Amino acid sequence: MYSNPIEIVGYIFRRNLKNMRYRKSWLALTLIMGFQSASAWAQLTPDQQKIQDLEKKIEELDRRLTAAEAKTTGAPAPPPAIAPAPPQALPAPEPLPSAQTGSQRPTNAGVAAGTIPPVAANSVGLVTVGPSGFTVQSEEGDFLLKIGADLQTDVRTFTGKGSGSLMDQILLRRVRPTFSGTVYKYIDYFFRPDFGQGTVVIYEAYAQLNYIPHFAIRAGKFKPPVDLERLQSDDDTSFIERGLPTLLAPSRAIGFQLSGDLLPHRVGYQVGVFNPVPDNSLSDTSPSNSRDYTARLFATPFQPNENMLSGLGFGFAARGGSVDGVALPAYKTVGQNTFFNFASNVVSAGHRTTLAPQAFYYLGPFGILAEDTVNEEEFQKSTVRRDVALRSWEVAATYILTGEKKSYGSPNPKHPFDLSNHGWGAWEIAARTGDFRVDEGMFAAGFASLNSSPKFAREWVGGVNWYLNRILRISVDYGHTNFLGGAVDANRASERVILSRFQINFI
Repeated sequence: MYSNPIEIVGYIFRRNLKNMRYRKSWLALTLIMGFQSASAWAQLTPDQQKIQDLEKKIEELDRRLTAAEAKTTGAPAPPPAIAPAPPQALPAPEPLPSAQTGSQRPTNAGVAAGTIPPVAANSVGLVTVGPSGFTVQSEEGDFLLKIGADLQTDVRTFTGKGSGSLMDQILLRRVRPTFSGTVYKYIDYFFRPDFGQGTVVIYEAYAQLNYIPHFAIRAGKFKPPVDLERLQSDDDTSFIERGLPTLLAPSRAIGFQLSGDLLPHRVGYQVGVFNPVPDNSLSDTSPSNSRDYTARLFATPFQPNENMLSGLGFGFAARGGSVDGVALPAYKTVGQNTFFNFASNVVSAGHRTTLAPQAFYYLGPFGILAEDTVNEEEFQKSTVRRDVALRSWEVAATYILTGEKKSYGSPNPKHPFDLSNHGWGAWEIAARTGDFRVDEGMFAAGFASLNSSPKFAREWVGGVNWYLNRILRISVDYGHTNFLGGAVDANRASERVILSRFQINFI
C-alpha cells in the first residue's frame, strides 16, 4: 500500500493524531526505525532526515498535549525534552465542598472551619414560557420573575331610541403589562401599569411580606378589600363591565394591608389603611391628613373538601373614613356613560361609611355571585352639609355549557380551540340584574337635580363568553338600563348597548 518509510510514518501519524494517542505513535515510529540499517544513522539520506524532523515534531506535539491535559487535571506540565518524560501520578482531586469534612473546608473571616454551608456545584435557574407568561426562577425557588400581559379590545354599539347621542366606539379598554414574582423567598411583588384608552396609569404597584404565617403585610397601590366583584381580576369577571355595586367601592388606593387565614382554607381576613379616593376610582395622591380604614372577613366553611357546599363563600366588608378634599365620584352605566351629575359647588366633606355583605356559590358548571353595598357619605354645598345614603345590589348567574367547572377565576377549557382535533374551547352564558338608588336627601339638599340626575337605575345584562383556550377569550354582552328621573319632567332615556371584547390574558 505504501512504498517508502515516509508514507508509512505519515499514515501512522494521521491515524493516531485523530485518536489522540501520541504515545502509541512513538512506539510505532520506534519499530519503523528498527528496519533501518545501523550504518544509516551515521549518514542520513534525505528521506531519513525527513523522518527525523517528523519525529521531533511528534515529540513537540506530545509535549504540548501533555501540558494542555495538565491545565485541565491539575497535573504539572513536563519540561520540554527530546526524550519522553516518565509518567507522573496525578494528585488526588480535591473533594467537592459538599463532600468536604470540617477540617478540609476553608475558614472565612473568623468563621470556624466546617461551619460554612455547602455551595452548590452547579446552580442553574429555570426559564419557562406558558399560558401564565414568561417565568424566570432560581434553582431553589427563592427568586422568581413573571412577565405577562393583558390586552382587551372593546367595541361599544348603542342601539334603540334615546341612544342617538351616545357614541359608538372601538377602543383599547386595557393594555397592561405585568411584572410579578418573589425575592428572597418571602417577599412577593406586583407591578402593573395600564396604557389603555390613551392614558398611562399605574394600576398596581406593591410588595408583600409573607414571612409570618397568617399575617401577610402588603404595602403600595392595590385594591382595597371592599367589593367582591371588584376584588375579582379584570380578566376573570363573567361580564365585560362590572355591576352597579362597584360604583360605591374604591378601585385602587395607596396604603397598607394585613391579611391571612384565621382558619386555613375556611376563614380569611383583610384589614387596611389607605389614602381616601373617590368611589369607583383611584388616585396617586393624598388629598388630606385623613385616611380610609377597611376590614373584610370572608368564609368558605366547607373548603377544602369536595362536596355540594365546597363552592359556597360569604363575607362582609366595611370601610370608614373622612372624604375631606376627595373629588366627587362618577357613577356610570354598563355602557360606561355617566348617568348622575352633581350640582355646581358641591364637594365631598365629612365622613363616609360603606357596608358590603357579599357571597358566591359554585357547583360544577354553575355559578352565582351576589352583593349589596350601602354607602353613606357627607356632601356640602355652601353652608349646607348632609349625610346622603346610596345603595346598590346585584345578582349574577353563569353556566358553562361545555361542562367545565365554574369558579371565582376563569375556566380552563377541557378541549382548547383546535378544529383539527375537534376542540371548540369552553362556552359560557351569563345573566345579571341589579339597581342603584340615591337617597331623596340628595335632591332635597340641592346636591343634585332630578332634571339631570336620576334617583334610580335598574340594569339587565346578558352575555356569552367563548374561552378558546387558557389565554384567549371572546365575549359579547347586551345591556339594558332604565332610569327614574334624570330628565326635565321625565325619565332619562334608557340605555341599550351591545358590548363585545377580544381579550388576551397572558398572566
